[in-house]
Amino acid sequence: MMSSFPWIIAGLGVLLLVLLGLRVFLFWRERRPPAPVAVPAPHRPPPTKPGSPLVPAASQRPPKATDKPTPLQFRVADAPDLELRDFHGDGQVQGDFGEMLTAVYLAGQGWKRLPSKLQAGRGIDGLFIREVRGGGGFECLATETKTNSATYDPAKMDDDKLARDIAELFEVGAVGKAAADELLRALHQGPSFFRKELWRHDLSSGLTSVTDLGRKGEKGKSVTRSNARLMSALFTALEQFDRNAVYIGTKPVDDAS
Repeated sequence: MMSSFPWIIAGLGVLLLVLLGLRVFLFWRERRPPAPVAVPAPHRPPPTKPGSPLVPAASQRPPKATDKPTPLQFRVADAPDLELRDFHGDGQVQGDFGEMLTAVYLAGQGWKRLPSKLQAGRGIDGLFIREVRGGGGFECLATETKTNSATYDPAKMDDDKLARDIAELFEVGAVGKAAADELLRALHQGPSFFRKELWRHDLSSGLTSVTDLGRKGEKGKSVTRSNARLMSALFTALEQFDRNAVYIGTKPVDDAS
């Protein structure tokens, strides 16, 4: 028994050394930085040339939030440049367009159009009424419309002729008796509440001249204003409405019929 005691001591010493070495190894492993993990490189699409929808050119890029807003830059030609050929060479259609232009402009000024045109060129080009501000009633405006250089005949706007036109409008049922009586009363009273004007539209330049007319249809003072954008807008709207280009304009370019 005494002879094996040294071996036991030696074995315990070896075990102690092994445990101590294992502890040192674990301590060293904990302090060692981890090995880097290989990460695959992200997929990058091929470069896109500037000017494409994805990468617009510098001049096409939207402004930065810090940039000061600026107005849009356009070159706009106001002149409608409408010619007789735009109305398929029909002077009557061109004249009807002029009368419609007058009516649209006056409607924007608060005037209401009354029935006034009859067959075969009879009647009045335009007959309008509007409330008098603070006057407790209405005022009337009779218009004669000409386009470009069409000839004006003062006899068409003579008071006596207009009286006969109003009477005929009543006879055919276009206006009632009370309305006809009021129109005739205002016409006889003069220009205070019954005015007459000649409207001339230059469909090329877009200028409109409005001339006051006297009792015999004679011309008085005149004023000229630009209605170029109104002319263009009205023509474009009618052109879209007249899809088959029966009266004005041309068919759409994508119309295969």
